[in-house]
Amino acid sequence: MKKRGRRRIIKGHLRFLLIVMIGILCFLGGTVAYWKIVHGEEFETEAKQQQVSRYDYTISPNRGQIVDRNNQPLAVSTRVYTVVMDVRVLFQFKDDVKEKTVNALCKNLGLDHDTLMGYLAEDPKNPGNPVLDTNYKILAKQVDPKIKEKIESEGVKGVVFEDDIKRKYPAGSLASSVIGFKSGNFATGLEKQYDEQMSGVAGRSFITYDGERGAVHQEVPAQDGDKIVTTVDYTLQTYAEDAVKEGMSEYNPENAACVIMNPKTGEILAMASAPSFDPNDPYKKPDSVNDDKWKSLDNNGKSKILNSVWKNFCISSTFEPGSVFKPCVASAAIEEGVIKNSSTFYCGGSLNVAGSVIHCHLRSGHGNLTVEGIIAQSCNVGMMQIAAKMGASLFYKYQKDYGVGSLTGIDLPDEVSADSLMYKEKDIGPVQLATMSFGQSFNTTTVQVLNAVASVVNGGNLMRPYIVSQIVDPNGNIVKETKPEIIRKVLSKETSDIMRKDMIATVEYGTGKKAKIEGYTFGGKTGTAQQAPRSEGKYTVSYIAFIPGDDPQYIAITLIHKPEKYADGVTTVSPITKELMEKIIKYENIEPSYETSKTATPEKTQVTVPNYVGCSLFDALSDIDELGLKYKVIGNGNKITKQVPDTNTAVDTGTEVLIYVEKSKGETADIAVPDVSGLSYNEAMAKIEASGLTCKAEGNKTDGVVLKTNPVYGVRLNDGGEVTLSMGKASDENDNGKTDNTQ
Repeated sequence: MKKRGRRRIIKGHLRFLLIVMIGILCFLGGTVAYWKIVHGEEFETEAKQQQVSRYDYTISPNRGQIVDRNNQPLAVSTRVYTVVMDVRVLFQFKDDVKEKTVNALCKNLGLDHDTLMGYLAEDPKNPGNPVLDTNYKILAKQVDPKIKEKIESEGVKGVVFEDDIKRKYPAGSLASSVIGFKSGNFATGLEKQYDEQMSGVAGRSFITYDGERGAVHQEVPAQDGDKIVTTVDYTLQTYAEDAVKEGMSEYNPENAACVIMNPKTGEILAMASAPSFDPNDPYKKPDSVNDDKWKSLDNNGKSKILNSVWKNFCISSTFEPGSVFKPCVASAAIEEGVIKNSSTFYCGGSLNVAGSVIHCHLRSGHGNLTVEGIIAQSCNVGMMQIAAKMGASLFYKYQKDYGVGSLTGIDLPDEVSADSLMYKEKDIGPVQLATMSFGQSFNTTTVQVLNAVASVVNGGNLMRPYIVSQIVDPNGNIVKETKPEIIRKVLSKETSDIMRKDMIATVEYGTGKKAKIEGYTFGGKTGTAQQAPRSEGKYTVSYIAFIPGDDPQYIAITLIHKPEKYADGVTTVSPITKELMEKIIKYENIEPSYETSKTATPEKTQVTVPNYVGCSLFDALSDIDELGLKYKVIGNGNKITKQVPDTNTAVDTGTEVLIYVEKSKGETADIAVPDVSGLSYNEAMAKIEASGLTCKAEGNKTDGVVLKTNPVYGVRLNDGGEVTLSMGKASDENDNGKTDNTQ
């Protein structure tokens, strides 16, 4: 009986335990069913998302180019890559695969082996997983496509290459203050002004999960940015840069500037200023700063200096213009009938104005002068008398009409106004009016005063200066086009004609005669202005010139601001201006205004220019070089569309041939082989590699110089293209093969 009772008790306990276990299982099953039915899809989606998000990244759009008026590239974007290690993926592979991948990364990217292997170490707290629990470890940025290909060729695993863009400036420091640069979210110049248009729209590469197909890779392509076509002429820009460099070298001023403009349209053909910088390396120590001083500066001190170098002096700095403003004053007085061009004024060397004696630059005086003589001789006393006849109200009106003190509206960022440095009309007394008549006691910018004088000689129209002619989308459609805009009519054509002749007299026999070029009639005006504060004894010296004299197509200003040492009559930009005008005459093939007696010159060998239209630039330039001719390449591409002189024209050896090019269909070459003739191997290699090309040398690399290159100077290559240097002693070079090309 006792045994039977004990069995019943045990069976009862077992039944209870069974019921409890069945209950627990039912509860767990119900819970699982609940989460599966109610939240299953949500959890499944999240799990899938965690998997696919590991392969979701942005595709950078190609930033739009900036080109000159002939499509010469000034700013381009090239495809580069960000190298990422997918740690969790690579960790799953065997040790030999990990080692192979790490070795390939170290060899090609210069990374530390132990550091990379450390990312892949097993986490002792979480066995089976890497200590660095991530799928996204950035190893390197802006990696060249060739290096990417090398890494891939070595069979690496768990490495992802994300598209990125690198901005390059093929022309280096040329027009750097205009083009500016782009660095992260910071930009200057045109890169800042047209950032939105050039940026494009980012694409995306990602994986989605399809119930039928599983994981599916998808890609939304990036939309490239628009191209900015400037009014700048690459060749004229090089001339402006040369003028600025000469001014800096000769006088060591705080700043130098040169702007070339079409006075009829307001198009800026060239704009250069110094100090300058290389936008490919904008944070590099400026050449003007001593090494020890640079090292001693903190980040704020360095930033201050760099910002001053990045600033475009031509639009962002003001100064008292001096005598270059005199034609504006005299033409206003003629326009209003206050004086005639034949009116005469007496200069005794000084004038007493309300008790203040104000001197002319010629202390002995000019005697009796007409208005033409006042402009030609830059007579301060004559100008003071003209301004006195005008009165403060009329003078102030025309000062405003010429845009002095106001923004020009040029399409560049950070243009400054000088309005705060201008006298209000009510504050212009006799002394203020007298000094303002010859360009003192008020401020302008370089572009502002050039634009004002342009209105004096172009028929009386104040134009709005501009530097971008078109915005073109990636399909070649013109999104926006800038047309010449007349801000206001300042003078009549008749007054403009008179003042143009007066300014021609300045070059023919006046203060600007050092810039005179035999055979050519052009106008100009010199300027010297003492800057505030007067106690410092600092000056700005300038020259505005236009050509042709009877129908100006080009107007230019050359300027040195606060030269280290100033000497009256010695510190001048007239020779620099003359050289600039000579280059413009030659480049634009401007016809002489009159015949001059020519001295006999030795006869030159003549050659016949072949037909190069339709040929590749590579073949044509080599042939031109062999013929002993010079050449200039205009445009972007390797297909020749036009040539000057024309086919079968007989020319002297040494004559320059203009070659116009465009890209063939599908052609991507953008980088011109730089001119490295006569340079040492190291100098040539540095210049070529800075342009984005590679090089190898044949011959004497130790103490030889570059005799020629293959391809020759001017041919366009793709990024990373190879140039072969033929090295040797300069005496080994065939004189007939020499070129002296400036592009």
